[in-house]
Amino acid sequence: MTNYLSIIVAAALVNNLILIQLFGVSSLFYSTKKLPQAIEFALFNFAVLFLSLVINLIIYRFFLIPFHLEFFRLVVFVATSALLTTVFLQVITKRFPFSIRQQGLLLFLTGGNSAVLGATLLSSTSVLSLSENVAYSFGAALGYSLMIVGFAALRIRLEFADVPAPFRGSSIQLITAGLVAISLLGFAGLT
Repeated sequence: MTNYLSIIVAAALVNNLILIQLFGVSSLFYSTKKLPQAIEFALFNFAVLFLSLVINLIIYRFFLIPFHLEFFRLVVFVATSALLTTVFLQVITKRFPFSIRQQGLLLFLTGGNSAVLGATLLSSTSVLSLSENVAYSFGAALGYSLMIVGFAALRIRLEFADVPAPFRGSSIQLITAGLVAISLLGFAGLT
């Protein structure tokens, strides 16, 4: 159990997809001024990322490798994440039509997000067992979602902060992202 917890912490903090691996960085600077929209976006990305990682890993290990079709992995990974995004969008459209109108095109782009594809490629080449890879997938999706919500809250707070004029906007956000990335590397001793 401790091993799985350390894998989750390592994936969420030490090897964070956005700040350390640099996958899906555009999601970090998603320009919302409302925290509820950022939370919805983060939950949607969590579901797509976690399920894509697990499903793609199963397909890769139990179908592509035994039939020596590893060269199709990128096509299969993109198709799986796009299919999951489409299914989730249909569910959201039926149950939460207001949310889909607020998020606009952003939710449609989740299927081709570099975080989904990059994390899937990393997990397919790892030496972790299937259960450890599921823990990694959970941690990676959790860390990704936490960064989206955290930086949305930070962006709201920076609006009212006394920031010097040259550093306002994207500049202070990039500086903050760098400082957070450095602080996340401090968790490396925990895992």
